[in-house]
Amino acid sequence: MNRDSIYHLPEGCQESTFCYDDSLPALPLPKLEDTLQRYYESLKPFGTEEELKNSLDVIKKFKNGIGAKLHRNLEEKAKHERNWVDKWWEDYAYLTLRMPLMPYCVMAQPLMFEAVGLDPIPENFLKSAALCSTINMQFWKLLRAEKLRPIVSAEKNIKFSSDLYRRLFNTVRTPGLEMDKIESYFKTEKEGHCPSHILVIYKGRIFKIDGLFEDGEILAPQDFLLCFQQIQQRVDSEETSDTGVALLTNDDRTTWARNRSHLLELSKNNKNVMKDIESAISLFSFDTHCPNDHSEVAAITLAGDLQSRWADKSCATVCFKNGKMGCIGEHSCYDGTISMSMSLYAMLSIFEDGIPDWTIPPRKLVQPVELVFDLDEEIRQEIDRMWEVSNKVQNCVSVTVDQFTGYGKEYMKSKKLHPDSWIQTALLLAYYRLHRSFAPTYETAMMRQYYKGRTETCRSCSIDSVNFINAMENPQEAISVKAKLFRAAANRQMDLMNEARKGNGFDRHLFGLWCVAYDQGLPIPELYDDPLYSKSGGGGNFILSTSTLGFTINCGFVAPMCMDGYGCFYSMLSDNVWSIMTAYKDSEVTSCHKLRAAFHQVMEDIRSVLDAEQHANL
Repeated sequence: MNRDSIYHLPEGCQESTFCYDDSLPALPLPKLEDTLQRYYESLKPFGTEEELKNSLDVIKKFKNGIGAKLHRNLEEKAKHERNWVDKWWEDYAYLTLRMPLMPYCVMAQPLMFEAVGLDPIPENFLKSAALCSTINMQFWKLLRAEKLRPIVSAEKNIKFSSDLYRRLFNTVRTPGLEMDKIESYFKTEKEGHCPSHILVIYKGRIFKIDGLFEDGEILAPQDFLLCFQQIQQRVDSEETSDTGVALLTNDDRTTWARNRSHLLELSKNNKNVMKDIESAISLFSFDTHCPNDHSEVAAITLAGDLQSRWADKSCATVCFKNGKMGCIGEHSCYDGTISMSMSLYAMLSIFEDGIPDWTIPPRKLVQPVELVFDLDEEIRQEIDRMWEVSNKVQNCVSVTVDQFTGYGKEYMKSKKLHPDSWIQTALLLAYYRLHRSFAPTYETAMMRQYYKGRTETCRSCSIDSVNFINAMENPQEAISVKAKLFRAAANRQMDLMNEARKGNGFDRHLFGLWCVAYDQGLPIPELYDDPLYSKSGGGGNFILSTSTLGFTINCGFVAPMCMDGYGCFYSMLSDNVWSIMTAYKDSEVTSCHKLRAAFHQVMEDIRSVLDAEQHANL
């Protein structure tokens, strides 16, 4: 795997990063009857015969009544908009949420740089941050020059949207009283000037560093290191008041909107400081914790030293005092595939370019500029209040970062099954063994092959997976039956994923119909109040929130969708599987540690079944 071949467009190439975005096909709008049929099938694992009969009556009434009217409105919208769900999804799935962004609405990732030779030791605390700063700037410059290779499927020549890369850097989610707003200051070189500074927050104090010299060259790691050393020495040697404004960004969105407005009203200086913060390329958060392992890195990255986080920023690198690192992405701005792309670029850069020679002197002394807000007593009291809130929020999500070493994707493929469908089916059985119920499960289906496409829901829990689980839990069932039903369940899951990717999912369609009713001030249809709607995962009630992260060591995650739910994210390597599982510590129902153990056992049990089947057929 070579960085340049994956990421860099060759000199003289006619392609550019965003060249395909405007020519991608419009997002399909399924037929109403097809969507409702798929939706009804998804209810079957969760309802009794009587409940399903009632749901079918509700669906028929919806189809022949208000649903038909709403769908006609949606069809009209789709005639004039190439992505009929894009704005709604951004507004209603993300920007209207009032809960704090951390830990509920951000993506996080432990960075496993030791795999490419960057040791997570205290001596590398600032050095690792400096190296990553230069790499971030290189990736930013690739995007600015539109030299980042757009994604094209080699097999089918399918082109994918690069549009979400525009919100990776120089972007912020500004709070509103009722709805937030995404503001991007990023511009390509053709489009004009783009801010070129990064932020550093350490112990509540905020600094600005320009990432470019006057000639446009990126600061080398040695240059950034000197800047970071200046910041650390200054902060550690001085006692100062009026810090901690960053804590306010971790409040509920409406309260933060009020406090932000008040800050801006206090002085012109505050407006300038806020502009510098919100327009910065990215944030480097110097966190005072010293996590022991990947699991602790993950948990504290998500919600650790909140005085060093500016929650609104689109991307942040968290640098711990003992040299370990993590990163955060604000989910409304972009999806996990963008985060994974950036972190893989960083890993390949370190692997191919090696560790810098830190004895080389900096090119020029660059002075970090401290950004200081003017505060009044009201804001100081709010900061004091948020200290108490942040102490409760820290580490509220339990996280396990784990490597299953029994086998990996090569073994799964040898059984002629897709590794993703294998893992999905295993997770369903693992959950059942812990909780003796079937889990409504969300798996992310990527839709970036469409204009401004993001995601669709693949509901992995089907009648086929229910049949497999029942068979596996029946000690009297024959091995051949268990193996057959596992294949049926896994293949069914892959069919559901393929259909979702083609635009034949149904969750976004049902969401769009709800949005039509809401925007027109109509009563929300009975369909959305049916108990099986939420019991099957509708309305964000998925107990298992899952996503495959590809085939590298990089693993990102989010908090569970529900208080008594799990997040399950995984990456499939040749002979092992990395997984990250999350659960809320306040839940009296869930335990990500128990789910991890159950998942390991299920993976071994499935292998035993398939190997026994093969042996019996010899």
